[in-house]
Amino acid sequence: MSSPIILSRTPFRISLGGGSTDIPSYYRKHGGFIFAVTIDLFMDVLIKATRSDDLLNVHYKSFEGVPRVDDIQHPFAREVLKKIGLKKGVSISFKADTPAGTGLGSSGACSVALLKGLSRYAGKEMTNKEAAEKSFEITQRLGLPDGVQDPYVCALGGFVLLRIGKDGVVHSERPRIASKTVRQFFDNSLFFYTGVVRESRHILAAQDAARVLALKHRTKEIGEEVYRAFLRGDLNRFGELMDEHWRVKKQMSEVMSNGRFDEVYDAARRAGALGGKIMGAGGGGYFMFYCPTQKARQSVQKALAKFKMREMKFSLDTKGARTTMIAP
Repeated sequence: MSSPIILSRTPFRISLGGGSTDIPSYYRKHGGFIFAVTIDLFMDVLIKATRSDDLLNVHYKSFEGVPRVDDIQHPFAREVLKKIGLKKGVSISFKADTPAGTGLGSSGACSVALLKGLSRYAGKEMTNKEAAEKSFEITQRLGLPDGVQDPYVCALGGFVLLRIGKDGVVHSERPRIASKTVRQFFDNSLFFYTGVVRESRHILAAQDAARVLALKHRTKEIGEEVYRAFLRGDLNRFGELMDEHWRVKKQMSEVMSNGRFDEVYDAARRAGALGGKIMGAGGGGYFMFYCPTQKARQSVQKALAKFKMREMKFSLDTKGARTTMIAP
């Protein structure tokens, strides 16, 4: 008899302010602040029972079929199966709308999707907040330098504000951003995929080792200003703050940008963009630029055409992590 299939879907996120203040080495001393939004790019995880054997199958860019949980090489699949208590006869398949290492919170989206999906498969419902908390615990146990924002923002969905206490307690809010401001943000922003995938742990670790405390303090201040700009509907101020954040972030790590990315950024600014950023830790992934008008947006598109990056169209996702059962 066929068993049901669980489809677990979690959106990716764009960090709008406060990035890097959600890392434990910072917030344990100073508290953290994150303002971010989820978009319509997704991590999809399909879960079903195996039929011909009792192995644990994990399909991603590789395929694993192993008898024991501890034999699984995929770190998140292994750790989540342990946490849920599933030991045999499960097949897990991943399909992401963007590669890992592109600055959109892929590790958080992956672990949250697994936690939601496998818990439902096991007959237990897990809230999105619980999935976020357990996802962050897993990244810390694996020794990853990931911050709090990825699992929490991806799990909760929409525009999300996080205030992280020195004790690690995360207070989340759903800020009321006017629909007009939301439309303006997506209409006037440009997103480009650079085609470069990078390993964020080395960039984040380098930031931590550099002890760039004053820069992280300013990053938090900029994030709070960005949040207030969105509340006011003053997105031109948001664009200006992104430009300041670009310069602050470049001082944090020499590998955040490179000669080509600097050339892209400068070309966008000359063409009319108020500011921009590379998503996540930097070094690759996605570029975002904010333009004050549609005319400026078209000018920036034209100026960046020579760099042959793939332009992406994003829109708001408000649902956060969710699961669906497909009946046999």
